[in-house]
Amino acid sequence: MHEQEAYRNLRHNVRINTIQGIFAVLAQNLTAPFIPLFAIKVLEASDSQVAWLSSLPALTGILVLLPGALFIDRLVAKKKFTGSMIYLRGLFFLFLAILPFLSFDLYWMAWLFVLLIGLMNIPFSVYQLSWQSFIADVIPASQRARVFGSRNRITQGMGTITTIMTGVLIYLYGGAAWAYQTIFALSFVVGILEATTLRKIKEPELQADKKVHTLAELWKALGQEKRFLIFAMASAVFHFGWQMAWPLFNIYQVSPEYANMSALWVSVITVCNSLMGVLTYPWWGKVAQKIGHGWTLVIGTAGLATAPLLYSLTMNLWVLAAFNLWMGIFVACTVQTLFNRVLEVSPDDKRALFIAMHSLVIGVTAIFAPQFGVWIMGLFDLNFAFYISSGIRLCGSIALGLVVIWEMRKLRNGAL
Repeated sequence: MHEQEAYRNLRHNVRINTIQGIFAVLAQNLTAPFIPLFAIKVLEASDSQVAWLSSLPALTGILVLLPGALFIDRLVAKKKFTGSMIYLRGLFFLFLAILPFLSFDLYWMAWLFVLLIGLMNIPFSVYQLSWQSFIADVIPASQRARVFGSRNRITQGMGTITTIMTGVLIYLYGGAAWAYQTIFALSFVVGILEATTLRKIKEPELQADKKVHTLAELWKALGQEKRFLIFAMASAVFHFGWQMAWPLFNIYQVSPEYANMSALWVSVITVCNSLMGVLTYPWWGKVAQKIGHGWTLVIGTAGLATAPLLYSLTMNLWVLAAFNLWMGIFVACTVQTLFNRVLEVSPDDKRALFIAMHSLVIGVTAIFAPQFGVWIMGLFDLNFAFYISSGIRLCGSIALGLVVIWEMRKLRNGAL
């Protein structure tokens, strides 16, 4: 391929990748911020059921990660398969839309809702794995920080608008079940548009005789990749502290015993968090290019360590909104940099498998961390659980920093 043609293809793929990202974030922001609200306000879900909204998707996700990675690793072309996973996930939004029509007791309807959310993560987990491997083939490593900084800024802006409009819709109609059904159905439609757009990306021609890896080869390769292993362990510590607070935030924000937010306030909080992502994604991309993905991730995770602690200070909604402006800066940094950091520590010839292994590690923590958070809350109180979450997050950030220092020493000695 001539250099000029390669440049044209890259520009085309960057543009289509951004459009696909817009549809992806629209589907996400139509539903994700309001799933706990629907569970608690409409289905009257218990604290345990709210915790399983985080734990069950993690469980179903890790069950398919390795088989999915081994399958993806065999694919010469990944675009078609990635799109099919988007279509499959969209079907679950249709199931969620018809859920309130079923004549079940609210208790069992809440469990069915949790089950559907968990099962929906099967195609979504495989999609994320396939997309990460696919896009790594499409966007050169030297361009990723810049491309994804720009992409994330645009997509987060669209996502912010979507969240505001969705929250207003639910609020205006008093949190009626049909309002949630509408957004679930819209997510299905947007998912179709996302998959259709993804198919327009020009996939590079790879060798048809690509080596197929087995599970035994993966375990052997893992033992040889010390850099990846210590990064995965440090990442697991941080993610445990991050994930244990997810149900706590949902309970704190929505439950009548605490902040008792309406759909409108949930959207305001989400928008405040997303707004700083819109403003700071490109800046974090520049920071990563200057100081490296490793140190940038340390900054992001250290900032996120302050989030549970800040929440423990007040139930004033305006102050919580201001806190989310602060948190959004570090969410943007962590989410954007983590993807690039995993690619950085993964060997190129087994990228999909190593992405899967990292996802598997944090998927395991995501099963137990939310349950641990709710258990600590029941044993002591919500604020104490927030303190524990902040402490574990900070330990994880320090561990990620130690990994960077270890890498620098190895690099100086020519051993990396």
